Amino acid sequence: MPPLPTPSPIVPARARRKDDARHRRVCDAVRALVAEEGVHVSMDAVAARAGCSKQTLYARYGSRQGLMAQVALDGMALARLPAMPTATTLRPALLAFARQHLDHLCRPSTIGAARLLTAQAQQFPQEVTELFVGWAGTLQAQLAAWLQQAMRRGLLKHDDPHCAAELLLGMIVGLDFDRQRHLAPHRSSPSERARWAGFAVDSFLRAFAPPCPLV
Repeated sequence: MPPLPTPSPIVPARARRKDDARHRRVCDAVRALVAEEGVHVSMDAVAARAGCSKQTLYARYGSRQGLMAQVALDGMALARLPAMPTATTLRPALLAFARQHLDHLCRPSTIGAARLLTAQAQQFPQEVTELFVGWAGTLQAQLAAWLQQAMRRGLLKHDDPHCAAELLLGMIVGLDFDRQRHLAPHRSSPSERARWAGFAVDSFLRAFAPPCPLV
């Protein structure tokens, strides 16, 4: 008889809330330090800024790389996509995601971090690469998994979901993020971003529309 699985420990709600609050403080500390000092921040500096011990950081995140990756993932704008796309939720979900993604990229903190990472890529190539993979790579992978569900349900034509996710992200962002990074005029108002999000999503849905059944 195989051994019974060990039950997962039950974490009290109060402890979960305390851990969540500390995680938010740590993420805020990392973002502030990156904005002030660059990507090569130390665990000592993060612990001092977040008001916790370095041992707590290692116990929670494993390593400095794990901490930086978690902070990068924490900022992803993907949580509002429903678990299973349907014919009625497909377009609204993609529109909400597109607008949320554009709003995230338009924040001054996001623009500032992007400029800083670009400036430090030569000096700290590994750290910058890890941050990019941790955020953009995981964002693409999760969006690809969601699009693959839609393809399997016949809502989109079957194709490479990872390529489709990269194409959709590129269509959503357009040139606007580059415009902002280079201080050029961009879609700064919510209405302008919403209009572009609708154009990008509708263009994507036309390109990936499932084939019409043969009569």
